[in-house]
Amino acid sequence: MFQSLARHPWRSTLWLIAGLALLHLLVIGRVELTGDEAHYALYGYYPDWSYFDHPPLVGWLNALVLPFSSSDFALRLWPILLGTLTAILLYGLTRELFPEAPAHTALLAVAIYQSGILFQLLNMAMLPDTPLLPIALGATWLLYRALHTGSVRAWLGVGLLFGLAGLAKYTAVTLVLTALIALFWLGRAQMLRTPGPWLAMPVALLVITPILYWNAEHDWLSFAYQLGHGAPDRAWSSKRFLTAQAGQLIVYGPLIYGFGLAALVSALRRRHDGERMLLALALPVLLLFAWNGGYETTLPHWPALGWLALSPLIARWLLAHWPARGVRIGVWSSAAYSVALVAVIHLLILLPFNPFPPGRHPLGDLHGWRASTERAMAMREAMAATPGPAPRLYVGNWSIFSHVAWYGRPTPVQVTDSRFDQSDLWYGSPEPGDRGIVVVPEYYWDRPETAGFGKFNRCAEPVQVEAMLGGVPASRYRLYACEDYRGSR
Repeated sequence: MFQSLARHPWRSTLWLIAGLALLHLLVIGRVELTGDEAHYALYGYYPDWSYFDHPPLVGWLNALVLPFSSSDFALRLWPILLGTLTAILLYGLTRELFPEAPAHTALLAVAIYQSGILFQLLNMAMLPDTPLLPIALGATWLLYRALHTGSVRAWLGVGLLFGLAGLAKYTAVTLVLTALIALFWLGRAQMLRTPGPWLAMPVALLVITPILYWNAEHDWLSFAYQLGHGAPDRAWSSKRFLTAQAGQLIVYGPLIYGFGLAALVSALRRRHDGERMLLALALPVLLLFAWNGGYETTLPHWPALGWLALSPLIARWLLAHWPARGVRIGVWSSAAYSVALVAVIHLLILLPFNPFPPGRHPLGDLHGWRASTERAMAMREAMAATPGPAPRLYVGNWSIFSHVAWYGRPTPVQVTDSRFDQSDLWYGSPEPGDRGIVVVPEYYWDRPETAGFGKFNRCAEPVQVEAMLGGVPASRYRLYACEDYRGSR
């Protein structure tokens, strides 16, 4: 089957990549930014050396787009380009690590990567993981060459890419473990006596200087925040762990999750340098977030690098076990699952009608933020004409903040919860006695304290804004004009 579909594997890979990129181009401008996308778009709007919760690369890339366009479509071009680069690097890395394997192994690895629903979403949404994935693949490729050639130039490239990965996301710290594991697992520990690895270290440190500088100026806020993620103050729970694993099964699909575990166990039993290189990349990430998933809710995209690294191993495992009827059934079933979910997501965006009850559209959170924010700003202007403190816009938590702050920029938006984060650095924290307009999406209407309007002593009857799709509200918002903030800190 694979041979008949892959007589020209590189050409077939390019067709696959181009087809999915065109599919994404059809939909990326039709919905508003997610909370995460809006958050990192604000990074680009307020360029800095680093930020409270993440390193700066995602913001710097967005900052390159904003002088030309701030449209939802324009901001999603980077993910398509970076997703394309990830697929191309995955193809090349697979050929490099497994030169003895059939050429269509690399095509299959790319197809497996593209089957992941989460990877499709990352290829349309600009998150820190989006640039991390191609940078980490490039770093792994150069590391493999450096370990086999000892080239100082290759080691310097490793240091550069490790540093860029650090600028993308703090998860990149696992690449240090990847390098150490590979050095010993591939029998190259003697290279520690050569200048290459030691020259790579200062290069990587030099590249991440912006992060160190920003944190030194801000009391090491980012590191304290990330350490809180890594060591939360609660007991490990098997229920949380299993919930996190179930979430990964759903968003990556059984082809990656199920066959990925089988391929991982199989590769651990062998002594192939290419397989060990990929295991050195995958295991630190997967084990870190598997264990951490027992302490706190692990978002599915956090271990994305680990599952990406398993794609070539899954391809090799499937080719070796393809004669087994159960494997073929599993592959076709998994492929059908992935294709169906990708199709549903794109159709929900493209359909001109709304078959769901009012406010219950699955993608409702991608509609209405611009309209509700514009209405809130008009209400704020009207309030400003009345006696009292200068009014602001308010929201209940950071995820709502990102939507409202992006579509309302540069109007200050403050968060009424007790957590200190990037919003407080940009716009300050609300003070007792303040007033303004509180923007509340429907899923918070029955939780006034969480929504924020419950933290004011007086609020007028809300104004409701509906985002219509096919004549039916896809999402609904309430805007509260509130006075006399009580304070939550």
